[in-house]
Formats: sequence, structure tokens, C-alpha cells
Amino acid sequence: MDAKMYRHILEDSLLGTLHDHRLGPSTIIFQHDNDPKQTARLVQEWLEHQNLLVLPWPPSSPDLNIIENVWAEIKKRLETYRPRPRNTEELWRVVQKLCEGKEGS
Repeated sequence: MDAKMYRHILEDSLLGTLHDHRLGPSTIIFQHDNDPKQTARLVQEWLEHQNLLVLPWPPSSPDLNIIENVWAEIKKRLETYRPRPRNTEELWRVVQKLCEGKEGS
């Protein structure tokens, strides 16, 4: 994904969600981290043009988004899980087992 695609996602998803909930861009504080596509001039100018207030995020800060940490842990456990899932359905069953603490590898 690049900055152009990220901006497109924001245009479609963020503005659409705000509209669905009858919120204006100036009524929220938007959060994202310092990923290069998010700090690109193209995105920053678009956010400013939309009057979106962005939560300041210090450079090199630890990732506070818990879901990324959860997915990293699941991925780590999947690497040692045997037998390896052979399709999407098996993968989903294994992920569910891992999340429930029923590793049974």
C-alpha cells in the first residue's frame, strides 16, 4: 500500500463512516502512527483539507495498537503449529484454538 491508496481508503472508509454516524470531520480526533504512507505530504494535505484533527504521534514510539500485537503473537504460534493448516477453513479453526488457549499442536 502506498500513500495514494491510503488516502483513497480514508476518502472512502473514514469519510463514509463519519457520514454514516452523522459526524463531521471536525468532531473527531483521528489517530494513526508514523508509517511513511501516513506521514506522506499527499495524506497530510488531504487530512488538513478535510479539517481533520490528527492525534500527535511521537516518532519511534512503541506500537500501542493492541490488535497488531495480538496478530504478531498468533503468527508466532502458527509458525510452530503442527499439522500446518492446508486451507482457509483449517487456518481459521487453528486461529480460534490458539485464541482460546487450546493449542493442541
